[in-house]
Amino acid sequence: MKSHKILFWGVISTTILAIHPSLAVDHNNLDAGRPLSFDDAESLAYREQSIEFGAGLNIPSHRSVGGSFDIEYLYGFALNSHLVIGINPSIGGKADTDNTDFDVGNLSVGVFHNFNREYDNIPAFAIRGDVGLPTGRAARGVDLRVRGIASKTVGQYNRLHLNLDLNVKTDVDGEERSIIPSLILGYSRPFGYPKRFDRTFLAQMGVRASQDTEGGAILITGVGLRQQVGLRSVIDVGLEGNIATGAGERSELRFKVGYSFGF
Repeated sequence: MKSHKILFWGVISTTILAIHPSLAVDHNNLDAGRPLSFDDAESLAYREQSIEFGAGLNIPSHRSVGGSFDIEYLYGFALNSHLVIGINPSIGGKADTDNTDFDVGNLSVGVFHNFNREYDNIPAFAIRGDVGLPTGRAARGVDLRVRGIASKTVGQYNRLHLNLDLNVKTDVDGEERSIIPSLILGYSRPFGYPKRFDRTFLAQMGVRASQDTEGGAILITGVGLRQQVGLRSVIDVGLEGNIATGAGERSELRFKVGYSFGF
């Protein structure tokens, strides 16, 4: 009889894990901007919701310091898929513009879909598509981004996350690129495991094309930490830098903090 109960609860647990592969907010499940620029390949669980807040101190080279903010709402509208709605206000100095006035930022709508969970030597694969609407100051046209994501465990605790982006701008002038590719390799590892499992260390290296047709590549670096502070709440902190390699471009350092909660 006891073995039947064990089997029964084992089947129930397996079923729950299959339907809800991840919590809405977990220090070990990574979303772009919290605090670095890459996603992992895990989606929100079905019908889970999350709100994520972030604030950053931007330090562009040879320009005034600025502040940036982002707010995102995530909803698991289907198995292995979730919706992302966000906006990114800013004020003060930024590397890509001389304007320092308050900017409400562009409204973005995205869809994330996970194709498979990681198994054996097969990475987890996902795709994310975002549409940026020109709601910000002096914004023109619609911006599109398609991101391919692969996540793979290496060794016992290390995970690598490869993000390949194709950014398309539909309204550009003669000095801007309409297609901007980028690549980011992210790294994550539970910090303090196996003694504790409530924080994750992150790092990233990457490269993207400049927005300027005459510009060079932009190198992307960063380190961060995510700390679980409740069953469904996480705080994050990170230091991220864009290093310009071309003439006329500006490097930028960003200090970021954020808070996410699920419901």
